[in-house]
Amino acid sequence: MQYSYGNQAFVLKAWGQLDDAMALCKKQEVICLELGNKDGLQTSYGNQAGILRDWGQFDDAMALHKKQESICLELNHKENLQRSYGNQALILQDRGQFDDAMALHQKKEEICLELGNKVSLQRSYINQAIILRLQKKFSEARILLKKAETICHELGLRRDLGHCYWNWGLLARDQGDKTLAKQKLEAALAIFTGLKMPRERNGAQADLDALEK
Repeated sequence: MQYSYGNQAFVLKAWGQLDDAMALCKKQEVICLELGNKDGLQTSYGNQAGILRDWGQFDDAMALHKKQESICLELNHKENLQRSYGNQALILQDRGQFDDAMALHQKKEEICLELGNKVSLQRSYINQAIILRLQKKFSEARILLKKAETICHELGLRRDLGHCYWNWGLLARDQGDKTLAKQKLEAALAIFTGLKMPRERNGAQADLDALEK
């Protein structure tokens, strides 16, 4: 039953029904605590933390990710551990704690390389590149985006490729390369439009419009 609650919560979160999703995550948590199911418990903590982050409750989200991390370390569950590190890093990134965020992204990267998880690896590269761009370390950021692009093409990850190009466009803009910035932003826009991702499409379009002013 706890697996069913977790799966239902995942769907509800994707639909934006966060209150209902959280209620099911809490039910999952109660069952896992009752059964001593630590693997299911860490999954529930991770899902709850994701909802809390969407609500802007970063401290509470981080606290649950730390609980998740502790269980993953105890169980040697590296797949969920790298996911927890990545999500913690995004919270720190939102707070402007770039050095701490980068350290966690690199921990995630190390685990992904060990496990051969290329999907999560390229996402780590993109998130690291965002921080490097904000720190004006443009050459390093571009190297990571190129790595992410290669993996996205290899695995056919269109959604992630869109994010790669979007951030590459912003990098080129910050470097003063308006031609490359336009090319990458247009590529991102085309992908987001084709995949029917309105929030990302509108964001890329706004950056493209601002570039052309």
